Formats: sequence, C-alpha cells, structure tokens
Amino acid sequence: MVGKTRFDFTGESAIVTGSTKGIGRGIAERLVDAGANVTINARTEEDVKQAVNELDETASGRVIGVSADIADPEGVERLVSESVDAFNEIDLLVNNAAVWPREESMVTASLEDWDYTMDVNVRSQFYAAKLVAEHMIENGIEGSIVNHSSQTGDRRSGPRGLYGISNTSVNGLTWRMAHDLAPHGIRMNAVSTDLTESYQSRWEAKQEAEHQDEATVEGILDEWGDERPAGRLGQPEDIAHAVLYLASDKADYVIGDILRVSGGGNLQ
Repeated sequence: MVGKTRFDFTGESAIVTGSTKGIGRGIAERLVDAGANVTINARTEEDVKQAVNELDETASGRVIGVSADIADPEGVERLVSESVDAFNEIDLLVNNAAVWPREESMVTASLEDWDYTMDVNVRSQFYAAKLVAEHMIENGIEGSIVNHSSQTGDRRSGPRGLYGISNTSVNGLTWRMAHDLAPHGIRMNAVSTDLTESYQSRWEAKQEAEHQDEATVEGILDEWGDERPAGRLGQPEDIAHAVLYLASDKADYVIGDILRVSGGGNLQ
C-alpha cells in the first residue's frame, strides 16, 4: 500500500446514528480512536449503554449514548439536542442507520414497508442533517455531514427494490443538500458501500447456510468475498476510514461526492 494516513479529531464532536454494532460501530470506534467526542445511537437503550461503556474504556474524548428511534422525527430532535447539550457543538454528523426491508418484489411490497424504509433511510438523514446544519450555521461551525448510501442506489434493476430506491434518494439528497450547505462552509458527502461484513450480512449468511447442507456462515461470507473484485468482503473499518477522510481537512474541496467504498463491487 502506498502512503500512510493518520487522523486527529481531538476536540471535535460527532454524532453517529445506528452505531452500537456493524458499520456504525466501526465508524464510532475509529472516531474515538482519533480523539473525538462521540454520540452513540440506537433504538435499544441497553445496546447503547453497553457500547458506550466499551468505547469509553479507551476514549480520550467523551462518549455519550442517546437511545432514539430515528424513524420518529422526535427521536431525531432528541438525538441532536442531547448531543449539543453534552458537547456544546457538533462538528460531524454521520447518517449511518438504515433498515433492509425483506420484500421479494416491488409488486408485493406493502405501503407500510415503503413508508418505514423511507422514514429510516431517507427522511431521518434529511432531518438530522437539517437540524445539525442549522446548529452549525447558527454557531459559525464549518462542519461535515456524511451520509451512508449503497451501490444498490446506482442499480436500475435487480433485487432489494425498496432498499435500492431509498439509497438512490440518499444520493440525490447528498447532491442537492450539499449545494445549499457549501456556502456556509459545511461539506456534505456520502459513502456508498457494497456487501460489508456486519451484523446484517452475518444474519443473511446464517439464513442461507440453513438451506445448504454442510454450509457455514464463515464459508458463505468467504464465498461472497471471493465474488468481489478485491477478493474479500468490506470491513467496518474500510467504511470508517472513508468517513474520517471525508470529514477531515484533507477533503476540504470534496463536496457533494458519493465515495464508493466497495472493493470494486460497484463495477459489477
């Protein structure tokens, strides 16, 4: 590998939605390692408390937790307000939380599935970004907002219909809101991922293993990794490093970009 990078977020404060496990947890861990104050978020209070206790053991900054359902606008409002109260200012928002609807077809998907997917995957990103941006503008903070999208958002066909549509919407949100935020010194970008080893992918591998003789979760994950041009699955730290780059001073001229962190999966 050519070159080495180190990140220093000492004194900076971040909110990471959906950050008790998986990719969100990986992002929160890297921010904590880089010295940032971090708000951990999930719906379940016990999960939040456990994550905060674990991360706080090595943190040089502060780590707090806010259990809130971001599908509910009031939950988003409380997440932002409690983070501001704790840290005085927010320099970085990472819109990571998402749901993966189980529908097999856009024809059979229900209106309830549509509403919930869009509420969590799109509306929450817009509303959290709006509230944090208002805070940044009011306090003269030239901060960063990073959204989480997926290569499904680039696809014109294929499975994961509602999930793909929600990510196409996240891409559009990123482009258009970035335009409005840039004059205030606030940079919005997104990371777009392919299959990454996480709680979600392990759950899916377990479901598949149950229908194959002698199959294992690890074996299926290895097979999925072999199918990628990079020859492996993405890891949470791969996504985390991209987020930290987009939030850092080295990406000062990167605005409204969809950074594809997929091991080449977006090319398939």
